[in-house]
Amino acid sequence: MCGRIVQKSGPLDYVERIFTNQSQIFADPTGPRFNIPPGTRPLTLHRLAEGTEAMGRLPWGYKRPDSKHFMSNAKLETILKNGWPWRFLIGAGRILVPADGWYEWPVLADGTKQPHYIHGDGPLYFAALTAWSPGAPLDAAHGFAIVTNDTKGGMVDIHARRPVALPPDVARRWVDPSCPLTDARALLKDCLPEDAFTWHPVRQEVGNSKYQLPDAIDPV
Repeated sequence: MCGRIVQKSGPLDYVERIFTNQSQIFADPTGPRFNIPPGTRPLTLHRLAEGTEAMGRLPWGYKRPDSKHFMSNAKLETILKNGWPWRFLIGAGRILVPADGWYEWPVLADGTKQPHYIHGDGPLYFAALTAWSPGAPLDAAHGFAIVTNDTKGGMVDIHARRPVALPPDVARRWVDPSCPLTDARALLKDCLPEDAFTWHPVRQEVGNSKYQLPDAIDPV
């Protein structure tokens, strides 16, 4: 699962590894965010407007008008099987959600939950699917879901699922509108392995998404 993410780096740190047109950099009015939940608008990278490289805030969470389900994550296995509803989005709705890491809440032996921060050596690029297109409303009907997969190795102790984080070269192909559907699905298998990440426990305050102080990611 991926229920909270961190975007603490500057826009340039995210864009320079993915896009050649760095004129898309902008001064983000909200600054770094250390505790971003679904239902908000994180930074995203995409080429949805006539193939133009762009960075913008899109709504995290997708709810089709014909469904009662609000989905913040998209299972990789469903995408690979061309399952509902992601088969409607993978053709023209491939985006990236840049992040520095994410949180999970494993259950301890005494039954309590201990938040952990999971991160890599630098910016991460989560594969995501969206129903948004230029000019569409910024609502759940045009929101996005982050692709997730089963975890392996020691990360299983933290959570059974994790976001699909793509290496920069794979991420560039994922958002390329000329990438065929078959190839796009195959790219999701080229995600970063579990040993590319480290994790540590963090303070309980991150359970409240309003907690946005930089020490949210500090080890405790």
